[in-house]
Amino acid sequence: MAKKNKSVLNPWILFAAGTLLLTAAWLMKSFPVLIFVGFAPFFAIVDQGKEDDRFWNLSELILAGLTISFFAAHLFDVKFLVAVISQSIAFTLAFVGYAFAYQSLGSRLGKFTIIIFWLGIEYVLLKIPFRDQTIFLADALQLQTAWQHWNIYTGYLGVSLWILITNLFLYLAVLKEEKVNWGWVGLAVFCIAGPIAFSVLTEGTLVTRLNMLNLYDGDTKFLPKEYVESG
Repeated sequence: MAKKNKSVLNPWILFAAGTLLLTAAWLMKSFPVLIFVGFAPFFAIVDQGKEDDRFWNLSELILAGLTISFFAAHLFDVKFLVAVISQSIAFTLAFVGYAFAYQSLGSRLGKFTIIIFWLGIEYVLLKIPFRDQTIFLADALQLQTAWQHWNIYTGYLGVSLWILITNLFLYLAVLKEEKVNWGWVGLAVFCIAGPIAFSVLTEGTLVTRLNMLNLYDGDTKFLPKEYVESG
């Protein structure tokens, strides 16, 4: 008998889990480890009806979850509410885009596509005039600079990629199938611990959010040479 896919988990449970984890991560910036697991339930929500029109309704749960968590990133300051809603809509498109592409291309399209879309949206938002109010996933680790000395080579958005990949591995480990896949669990743990260990053992410069904004403003005078060349 084929394994029962865990996509049958109640989408409201997945929504609640993802929203609570992400909100807690943004509110606990001194130790934001939950950011590495908070998106996994949203990857699982995508499994609900991705082959038919039901997903368009379920995408509203993702939108609501992102809105609440991004609002928490701004400490629930209402003056950022319009920016939060706008950005949440933009990032929900990463999941909607995957579902739409899946319906066209079938199972050949993996969920890594969501990550590609998400990073593409972050890049687009980086180019707009109001990017000072934009929340990038890498911002969740702003207080943990010791974890990211390697981003001098990947750029600031490389940290966003790190967060999303880890969440994808966790989804594959515990939410995709009924039985826990310990291989994916091990890979997820390594994906979290490996870059942190490398960073802690590596002395060097790191890229901050301000460095990234200065780079795209063309102000490279005081930026690290490595970042200017490869950022």
